[in-house]
Amino acid sequence: MEFDDRALPLTRGQLDIWLADETGHSTTEWQVGLLVRIEGTVDRDALEWTISRVVREAEPVRVACFESVGQVFQRAIDYPDVELAFHDLSSSGHPVQEVHGIAHSIQRTPMPFTGPLFKFALFQTGPEQFYLFACVHHIVADASGIALVGNRIASVYSALVSGEPVPPAFFSSLQDLVDCELEYEASEDYLEDQAYWTSNLPAESGPHYRLPQAAGERDPYQFSTPVQLDPTVLGRVQELSHVWNVPRSSVITAACALLVRAWSAEGSEVVLDFPVGRRVRPETKTLPGMVAGGGAAGAEGFAGSYGYGFL
Repeated sequence: MEFDDRALPLTRGQLDIWLADETGHSTTEWQVGLLVRIEGTVDRDALEWTISRVVREAEPVRVACFESVGQVFQRAIDYPDVELAFHDLSSSGHPVQEVHGIAHSIQRTPMPFTGPLFKFALFQTGPEQFYLFACVHHIVADASGIALVGNRIASVYSALVSGEPVPPAFFSSLQDLVDCELEYEASEDYLEDQAYWTSNLPAESGPHYRLPQAAGERDPYQFSTPVQLDPTVLGRVQELSHVWNVPRSSVITAACALLVRAWSAEGSEVVLDFPVGRRVRPETKTLPGMVAGGGAAGAEGFAGSYGYGFL
C-alpha cells in the first residue's frame, strides 16, 4: 500500500499493538468479539445492507495499516459490500454450542493489517432465533467502539425493516480520532494519568499469587459459560451503586477483589488484571475506534473473548 494524503499516523495505543504483533508477542488475542442473540426473524439482505452502511460510516474501523519510509500509517479503505457469512444450524442437535465453536474459530483466525480488520457472521439456531457475531481487531476498536457500532447497526436495521427514516450518522472520523489522541498526549491530563498509574501499578518484581492450574485446563481465550446472577445480588449491587454514587462495575470489581483476597494466604494487596479505557471527554463518545491512554476516572473494563454482548 502506497503512502498518499489519506494516510494518517497510528496513535500511540495502536502503535503498541502493531509493535507487539511485529515482535511476535501477540497473535490473535487482540481480536475481540461481540456475540448477540436475536429473538425473532431476521431479514438477512436488510441486515447485510445495514452492516455495509454502518461500516462505511465507521471510518476508524475500516482502516488498513502499512509501513512507509520506516513509519507506520493507517488509511481508511472503502468496502462497498461487507460480507455477512451465514450458518444455518437450526437442524443441529446442539446449535448454540456450535455457534460458540464457529465464533471461536473465526476469532482465532488472524486478520492481516492490510485489512479488512473486521468480520461478521449470522447464525440461525431455530425458526425465530439467531446470533449475530462481529469480530474486530483491537487496533481499530475497543469495547466502547464495538458497542457504538453494534448499537448503530441495531438502530439502522430497525428503521429499515419498519419503513422508518434511517437516523442520521454521528460517528467521528479517523482524523478526529488521531487529533483527539495527540491532544491528550500533549495535555496535563496525560501527565496526571501517567503519574497515577506509575504509582499504582504493581512492581514487575513483586509477588504473584495465582490459583492452582486445573488439569486439562481449557484454552484461556475460549469463551466462558454465561453465569446468571441471583436477582437479589443484582438488587444489592444496584443499591450500593446508588448509595455510594459509583458505577455498578465498581461494586462488582470490589466484590471480586474481596473474594480473591480470601483465597490468598499472604499479602494485603489484590491486583485484578483488566485493561482500562479513557472515554471521559465528550468528543470520545462518538468515536467508533480504539481510544487508548489511562484515565483513572471513567474506567471501562474490557476483558475476555466474547459472550452475550461484549465482555
